[in-house]
Amino acid sequence: MYKEFIISCKPDREIRKKIITPGDFTIVPYEDSRCKIRITDLYCRNADGECEMEPLSRIFNSPFDGNVIIGDMDTFVDKDVELILQQMCLGELCIAHLKYKDTHGDLMLDITCKIELIDVTEEQLISDWSWARLYESAMHHKEHGVQLVKDKRIVDGFRRFSKAYKMLVAMEPVDRDTLDEERAKELVDLRVKLYNNMAHCQLQFDEFAASLDLCSRALKYDPENIKALYRRCTAYIGLYMYEEAWEDIQKALTLDPNDKAALLKASELRPHIEKINKDYAKVIKKMFG
Repeated sequence: MYKEFIISCKPDREIRKKIITPGDFTIVPYEDSRCKIRITDLYCRNADGECEMEPLSRIFNSPFDGNVIIGDMDTFVDKDVELILQQMCLGELCIAHLKYKDTHGDLMLDITCKIELIDVTEEQLISDWSWARLYESAMHHKEHGVQLVKDKRIVDGFRRFSKAYKMLVAMEPVDRDTLDEERAKELVDLRVKLYNNMAHCQLQFDEFAASLDLCSRALKYDPENIKALYRRCTAYIGLYMYEEAWEDIQKALTLDPNDKAALLKASELRPHIEKINKDYAKVIKKMFG
């Protein structure tokens, strides 16, 4: 048996593996590789002893058919298994050890198991993917992210949107002379949606500056995008930039006077604007009174 070595080590998690049977070092999974694996001798514990597995894990819960596409997992446990697989060779059998701690350093989850990498379908590197495949992958991750956000899995959804954006960036530079108008519009539409979706996720954690930046990027491509205006308004409010927020929400209402969310946001914002105007009037009165 080979010695144990560290795959990843952070304050809140540690991932290790120990090779039992080595594999073919010329075949190693990477992004989008399709793997067939076998999990055995699974044991999970926490500070109180043996416990149930992370319920959202696909790999460690039934039904699991043994198929894994690298980069297509969502939960933190499954994504860490992906890291282990990318450090394995075809035919390898190893003991995996995943340990998670809370902010105080107390044990939250400790998983050990044997992983056998039975098969690997080698794929092209992302740098060699066709434009069509990159676009298809971006749409796949975007749609997956939307569903995760609907399921209240905001962090997992944000990761999917980020991955979709990575695929979009990999398409560049785009030759505008050979790109038809409809396809160019699809690219802009996808980019704006991803900016908007990521901004929504950031707002759920009060990351107002990050959300503001993402909305501003969306508005560069689509200045009349109501969602981007509404979310940037919300970000401005979080940063106490009420006048900028008022400008955005008024523009949104100009575009759609019946938008209920925008009307409600304007109603919430109005007292702040009235106070700013009142204070400004007082200053002017003192200066010229």
